[in-house]
Amino acid sequence: MTGASMDGKRAVVTGGSRGIGRAIAEALAAAGAHVVVSSRSAEACAAVARAIGGDAVACDVANLGQVDALFERVADLGGCDVFVSAAGLASSAPAAQVPASELRRMMDLHFVGATRGAQCAAAQMRARGGGAVLFVTSVWGLGGQPSTLAYGAAKAALAHAVKVLAVEWARDGIRVNGLAPGFVDTDMTAGLPGPLRDKLLSRVPLRRAARPEEMAGPALFLCSDAASYVTGHVLVADGGERAR
Repeated sequence: MTGASMDGKRAVVTGGSRGIGRAIAEALAAAGAHVVVSSRSAEACAAVARAIGGDAVACDVANLGQVDALFERVADLGGCDVFVSAAGLASSAPAAQVPASELRRMMDLHFVGATRGAQCAAAQMRARGGGAVLFVTSVWGLGGQPSTLAYGAAKAALAHAVKVLAVEWARDGIRVNGLAPGFVDTDMTAGLPGPLRDKLLSRVPLRRAARPEEMAGPALFLCSDAASYVTGHVLVADGGERAR
């Protein structure tokens, strides 16, 4: 049976300086991968990279020129076998109050930037005989949660990209999967009003929020050879919420 070892693999994690992205970067490094940590803050991603023995490259994934530059630097550092797109920002407002500019901002960050990163990563993976792409999407992109029009639509587009890329890139030995977290205690959710937080958690059978590191195990599985026959799948990790 193939395990979840990442020995000899080279991984890139965007949004890797905090929250779910950081937890995934740490898990990949602990499993043996050399990790390039990326985030908008050069200082923040450098601190994580030092802690896990990896490299750091600052990148705002909403800026496609910076995404291209990130992967040019990754090529110089040795190439990419695994790409994890975890960069993201929250957006919450009633649908009637969401301006077009916010729809574009969320789509540029969560969908356009992520898929451009996947395209760049896949070009390197083809030359290396294959690889794995993981998009961190959200359960809010899988259902009609109120006040998530901009954020949820962008995450839903990303879940669709998982299916399309998995089918198109399978012949190149590139697997593409998604991870859809439920409510996770991160900087993105820390500012939620108490009543809203309680309401959201009341729908979760496990009756608590997840810790970021609880997303690292599913991510590590999907990125590793333990999931060598898994592609085109969005793994939901929501404490049982969508089982209702």
